[in-house]
Amino acid sequence: MLTLMMSLALSAATAETPAAQPTTETAAEPEKTKPKLVCRRIADTGSRLPQRECRTQEDWDRQADSISKRLNGDK
Repeated sequence: MLTLMMSLALSAATAETPAAQPTTETAAEPEKTKPKLVCRRIADTGSRLPQRECRTQEDWDRQADSISKRLNGDK
């Protein structure tokens, strides 16, 4: 019962606050986001512990393309 009353009070309090208007400075600037890193475990021969290698998805795709080209004989 108490949690119901608290949740209703919080929802009423958030509904009454006006939404903040973005300023022209922040609206004009595009967001600069860092590319997401993808980590993979690399098993080294002769080692019991796998190594962890983190790269962007673009780097992983580029590496896969270069390996497939070498295996297929394309240069």
